Amino acid sequence: MPGELNGRPGGRWEAVLAGEGGQGLVVAGIILGEAAVVEGLEAVQCQWVLGSATRGSLSRSEVVVSSEPIAFPRVRRAGVLLALTPPALSRHLSLLARDALVIVDADYVPDVRGVGSAARVVRLPIVRGASELGLGRSMNVYALGAVVALGAPVKPESVEEVLRRRFGPKAELNVRALQAGIQLAAGCR
Repeated sequence: MPGELNGRPGGRWEAVLAGEGGQGLVVAGIILGEAAVVEGLEAVQCQWVLGSATRGSLSRSEVVVSSEPIAFPRVRRAGVLLALTPPALSRHLSLLARDALVIVDADYVPDVRGVGSAARVVRLPIVRGASELGLGRSMNVYALGAVVALGAPVKPESVEEVLRRRFGPKAELNVRALQAGIQLAAGCR
């Protein structure tokens, strides 16, 4: 029997996590998808590196979550876009749902022109905030915490379970990053 998505049977949730290669957003997307599976949902994660080199070039992680089997694994209309660089935002505008939630790094993505007027834009100091908290190496999970707090269809506890399973004894830094990211976004709900 399929699970529920956002408290109701049926439905599809789509997100794009985009930035530069090396920021860990592909891993963040995988963790998000695994957390959905923990909750009894269907999930697919696709990754794209859009450049000649992995580190430093444009990359994205697409995550599709559904309470029913997923026939098409790609994002059609993202309800959530996390953009950590200007190219990550501009390159993915065409994928946005009309009323999408767009989370941008407040320091690195100052210009949000092109985002539709029905979209909700949230500016958060993701890269700087993670660094100031000593979480630079877990910045991707810090950003994921903000996504979970603002619009992902998974509970923080499910993400934490995935982090502990994936990272074992080294999970504590990532759990701390997740909780800090959730706290960062708490005032933006």
